Amino acid sequence: MMQLDLDCVNRWITGNNKIQYPASIGTSCPECSMRGAFASKRRSYDEYRDTLSCSANCPACDTQVHFWITNAIAQSRKGEQDTPCLYMMPGTATALDLSDLPETVVPPKVVEYCTSTADVYASGNLTATTVLAKSAIEAIFDEHLPEGSNKLSLAELIQSSTESIGLEKPLLDLAKSVRPEGNLNSLFSSSEFTSKESADALMKLLDRLINYLYVLPNDFAELDKQFAELDRVTNLARKGLSGGPKVQKAA
Repeated sequence: MMQLDLDCVNRWITGNNKIQYPASIGTSCPECSMRGAFASKRRSYDEYRDTLSCSANCPACDTQVHFWITNAIAQSRKGEQDTPCLYMMPGTATALDLSDLPETVVPPKVVEYCTSTADVYASGNLTATTVLAKSAIEAIFDEHLPEGSNKLSLAELIQSSTESIGLEKPLLDLAKSVRPEGNLNSLFSSSEFTSKESADALMKLLDRLINYLYVLPNDFAELDKQFAELDRVTNLARKGLSGGPKVQKAA
């Protein structure tokens, strides 16, 4: 079960006992990951526990999900001290999980920003997601910033960090490992004694190389095209023209 921001409820309707029920909830599908408006059905109110429940089907893939709102009366009546909370089950898979990586791989500051961004995205708060994503990118490149550099724009920050990042280091380490005295060369030389663990490690190496050399560069190119299209339709939405997506404004 995952908690969502109550602002994910797009529209409320008043039911029995003047209890407000969510008619439509905007969130991402836990199955297909598409974001859409989930029209609620089979709405029920548990008076003893002050909990409202309903179900909905993904408008894209028809997967059924369930929603609960605790402290439901507080949503319907003014002056209530309790705060209603919205939950969904099953929850969406986290878009970014760095919790299992050691600090020697990802700095704690970067993990903190990225984890916060993923949590806020999962909650449905799109405005905060954008703000935190920018801060996370700044934190990533700030780790590689040469000493004495500060007050840089994000573009300058990335540009100034490239020399110290050492993107070529993984390939240089690989070249060293396949030299006569290297560990990988030794493994290749004794291929008839290859263990399951050795084969698994080699398959992981192939996977990482394909991603490093082909997948990631292509992903960045495709994302840049997507950013260009999103920028176009967002500008249309700002001008009040048709064809633009619903933009969540800052409160």
